[in-house]
Amino acid sequence: MNEDENINEEALNYEEFELSKEQEEYLFKIEENTKVFNSNLPSFIKRFQEDAVKVSFKNDIPAALSCFVILGQICKDFVRIPNGRSIEDSRVHFCQIQTSGSGKSTLWDFVGPVSKRLFEKINDPESNIHVMNYNVPISTDEDGQEEYGTKKFDVMSTTEYTDAALIGGYEEILADVPVKDNAGQLIKQDENGREIRHGQEGYAEAYTKTKRELTWIREAGLLEGSGIAHWDEFEYSGIFKQSQNKEQAIVYLNTLMNTLAGESWIISKKLKRGEMMECYCERSILAMTYPPEKLVKVVANKGVLQRMILFIWDVPEPVLDKMRRMQILKAGQLEEINQPIDEFADEFYEIYKLVQERFNQVGKDPLKTMKFTKDFNENLMLEYETMQEFIQDTEPVVRKIASNFTTRLLKILIKMAVLCSIAEAKNITKNPSRRFTVSGRNVRQAGNVVRQCYNTLVLWLERSLKVSRRVGTQTQSPNEQLFLEKIRESKKDENGFFSKKSVIDELQKSMARATIHRLFGKYKTKNMFEENKVGRSVYLKLKEEKK
Repeated sequence: MNEDENINEEALNYEEFELSKEQEEYLFKIEENTKVFNSNLPSFIKRFQEDAVKVSFKNDIPAALSCFVILGQICKDFVRIPNGRSIEDSRVHFCQIQTSGSGKSTLWDFVGPVSKRLFEKINDPESNIHVMNYNVPISTDEDGQEEYGTKKFDVMSTTEYTDAALIGGYEEILADVPVKDNAGQLIKQDENGREIRHGQEGYAEAYTKTKRELTWIREAGLLEGSGIAHWDEFEYSGIFKQSQNKEQAIVYLNTLMNTLAGESWIISKKLKRGEMMECYCERSILAMTYPPEKLVKVVANKGVLQRMILFIWDVPEPVLDKMRRMQILKAGQLEEINQPIDEFADEFYEIYKLVQERFNQVGKDPLKTMKFTKDFNENLMLEYETMQEFIQDTEPVVRKIASNFTTRLLKILIKMAVLCSIAEAKNITKNPSRRFTVSGRNVRQAGNVVRQCYNTLVLWLERSLKVSRRVGTQTQSPNEQLFLEKIRESKKDENGFFSKKSVIDELQKSMARATIHRLFGKYKTKNMFEENKVGRSVYLKLKEEKK
């Protein structure tokens, strides 16, 4: 460990803080989330996350989620994900809600340059790997007709939320307008100014005749296009504090997050002159904000946040104080951090090309790009059960709000499992046919990320609403009830200890092994087992059974 890392660890040694019991418990859970999270990521995403947190200290989970946002964006043209009667695209939208001064902006200092460099590589005409999107107007040609062609990727950042800024409109200008005959055919002229009508000799080679007049041209808004829609101050978007001129911004954000598989993602607005303005936004949202007032109400009621994956961390003041002191120690010194911007841009670009190659191999059918293993659905079910088990011990008001996120979080989980498979594809060299196969392991990788976000949301709601977790059989899930039932029915020695292996063997008849181990881990974390080891054998006693 180098000197800088020593300073960082010392600066965030929570044991030195004078924290309330509630703050201690909250910080402990956040730390535990991060430890679990770091242990299970695809190697590429893990490396991205590790380099990002060198710039934005302690923001492990937001760093990894930023990687998923980029991956989802560059794969969106090649991947469609079947989901029952609906079809999803690969985009992931992320909002980091975190206390001011805790590293949100510095995280973008890493993510932003990587994204911009990557998009430059994709946009390079020499690359010759562009995706043509014939549904989206790119520009207007010399004849005044909308052209459809190579899409461009870029980063959009704005603090403007007017209709004109976000979705664009039509602007009246004095321009050279093509002259047409009564049949609507272009009138052309040769280099001597002689008119040539359609069907006459030399028509194809002649120049289009124009005249100067006032005309309306289409001006695209900032949302239009592909790439990242980034907000460093998402609180000003109108989502948290609504105003009349920002009401539509929420509608636009909801619309752009609709699946790209249909046409519901196209933002339409009728302008004052009567024209219909259509904004073609295929971007992924990466937003950051501090926890504003009345955030609980917004989280509970605003669908726009429920369609994103949220990471909420209300950093306690003592922790912020220590972070500030760490910065003071570094004042006056130039801290050089090697940010591998080009390295990660190159790796993302290689993934982009690999997915496109796969897309071409399956006949350019995005529904065929990915395959799914038999244990995919089983592991999805286990992740869902885990989320349900986590909210069983909390109050109904928290459970109700958290449940609003569950359905959409499951969709995000599926997308992120697909992206985990894609992130690992380039490392599968011995048997390339195994690439682009989404397995149960990919679900667990993605579930580990989604679970931490879900848990932090629930923990934050409990703190904000000032409610505590309940303990008791009345709040236990069916799996937990069965788990305790088998423990109580198990054979015990004279001191009340049971064999852990015997209980696991019995439970496996009616419960998935992963669920069993998760429940043992849950009770161990709550310090509800007394443990005794004999050689390699483990014997446990449920503390509630002690008399």
